[in-house]
Amino acid sequence: MRFPPRAQVTVTVVATVTVLFAVLWYGGGRPAALVEGLPSPGLLTEWGLPFVRLLHDVCSVATVGLLLTSVAFTRDEAIRTSARRQVVWWASGWALTALATIALTLSDFLGLPIPEALGAGVLETFVLYIPQGQAFLLVAMIALVIAVCAMLRGAEPVLLGAAVFAALPPAYVGHSASAADHNLAVSSLMLHIAAAAIWVGGLYGVLTLVRRDRDLVWGIRRFSAVALCAYAAVGASGLINAWVRLGGLTTLFESRYGLLVLAKIAALAVLGWFGWRHRKVTIARLEAAAADPVESVAEGPAQTEALEEQVDDGEESSGEAAERQEGAVAAGPAQEEAGAAPPPRLSAAAVEGRRPFLRLAAVEVAIMTATMALAVGLSRTPPPATADVPNVNAALGYPLPSISFDRLLSQSRLDPIILLGIAGLVIAYLAGLRRQAWPVGRTVAYFAGVLVLLYASTGGLSAYGPAVFSVVSVEYALLGTLAPALMAYGAPIGLAGGRELLPRFLANPAVALALYAASPVFLYVLGFFELAQSSHALHLAMVVVQVVAGLVFFVVVAGVDPLPRAVHTYTRIQLVGIAVAVQVAVGVLLLLGPLRAEDWYALVAVDWAPDRAGDQRLGALLAAGITLTVLLAVLVSLLVRVVAAHRRVSILNVQKMDDRRQKK
Repeated sequence: MRFPPRAQVTVTVVATVTVLFAVLWYGGGRPAALVEGLPSPGLLTEWGLPFVRLLHDVCSVATVGLLLTSVAFTRDEAIRTSARRQVVWWASGWALTALATIALTLSDFLGLPIPEALGAGVLETFVLYIPQGQAFLLVAMIALVIAVCAMLRGAEPVLLGAAVFAALPPAYVGHSASAADHNLAVSSLMLHIAAAAIWVGGLYGVLTLVRRDRDLVWGIRRFSAVALCAYAAVGASGLINAWVRLGGLTTLFESRYGLLVLAKIAALAVLGWFGWRHRKVTIARLEAAAADPVESVAEGPAQTEALEEQVDDGEESSGEAAERQEGAVAAGPAQEEAGAAPPPRLSAAAVEGRRPFLRLAAVEVAIMTATMALAVGLSRTPPPATADVPNVNAALGYPLPSISFDRLLSQSRLDPIILLGIAGLVIAYLAGLRRQAWPVGRTVAYFAGVLVLLYASTGGLSAYGPAVFSVVSVEYALLGTLAPALMAYGAPIGLAGGRELLPRFLANPAVALALYAASPVFLYVLGFFELAQSSHALHLAMVVVQVVAGLVFFVVVAGVDPLPRAVHTYTRIQLVGIAVAVQVAVGVLLLLGPLRAEDWYALVAVDWAPDRAGDQRLGALLAAGITLTVLLAVLVSLLVRVVAAHRRVSILNVQKMDDRRQKK
């Protein structure tokens, strides 16, 4: 029986709307009965807000997926052009739904219908000073930039990063932001949203665009690897977030919020089965069918359109497909005489090999979209009240006992985003070690850097850093200098086997130095420090910036990895000298300058906090000591290299002189 794409879209939309309506009704997110004398935003806002949020999420996922598909899942330029065109429309819809969400959320906050809420004179305050307004205004601005720049060839990687980033701000203003351990809740939800957007959006891009690609198997293999990682990240982060929100297993079965979480877990399990089925059955059929070539190899949009038409032929029998192919082949010469290339035709076996994957993927997308509706409804469902954790610091969101050396070693603040990033660094290096023999010293150096990174970002320093300046200054020194230096001496680029892994722009010594020096300047000199202390999302961004900037700098300076452009050893020595001067200047500023983040530390207000002035001086000395020790060690290694080179040159000159004497 034929089930055309339009019918698939209709069924998907109906199922999604039905799930959203059912979840809102069951979870308590439906409009409440009007109470006389109390303000009400009206049915348009109460029903419209969740439906617009669903459209907002669908647009964001489609935008991410199309950009990801263009970057990673196809090599066909015609398909990439089609993806860019679709991104324009999806990103525009994303921006419009974000603006609509602002209007509806303001109406919901004020308890006034939309026209009255917009005319109340508080819209500017809402979008500039209230987190919900700020979040969706930022999303709308980024989505609009993506829509405007989507047709620029080569901009897809940058736009993809912007799209993934733009999907995250709503996580910072939902239920997770008010959870007891809000930092962990927000981190897990941000990871959950980013991984889901990559997974669901990637499948959408494959189903709508890559299906036309003659090299479908290549794209599907790459998507399968990405989807497996994203699925694991979605599952782990979702469980962490649910645990934080529910506070235990009891409320999972005794509250409507918990039962909806169970429904979402069940949907994830079903999607996991789909993924297993793809990997075990449908992809194998695709690979078997890939041996049958396309009969015409015409390039361009006409090729992809013909391929799409053929694959979309529904339940056409293999005999009918063969007959159509014979007709196409017979028509080929006439078309060529008329100056038109014959449309490409897949063999009957190739067509039949593609259909199981496409059918299963279509059903999978429908379930994914319905699950997104479930998530939107869940966000409108009030979570159950959880038992209060004793001694929780209101600003930090978790209890923090008095500081001591053993607690700095034993305490931890695990963050799923950071752990996932570190796991990726470990897996990538281990994969390189499997391919080739590698010096033990480099391997030890790399994993020593990873351990330093793990401790600084998730250990006791991360737990006490938000409350104590000296601790966070040591944390940033380890993240920005010691860990990257050790990892750079592990030669990760050389192990990966390609100097092109580090872009030529970043390999420029001036750029590498600017990135490394800008980090402490922005943090301590330009006032970014207090923002990074008070905002968990900005702190995570600062962690990433410190590590990436440090790694780029030390890869260029160490001279262990192959680089796109040669850097003289004397240039490296100069870079280290300038970096030392910058770090000394920042240290002196912290020693003699005003106190940093006074408002934030007053808000944290732990009763065991050390003297602020003395603690800042201690932090300046400790951070400068760690940083300068590492930089001086790198400088010594470079000087030793210069001396060794001069010695080799001297030995060669002596040998040449001896040879000349012997010849005489």
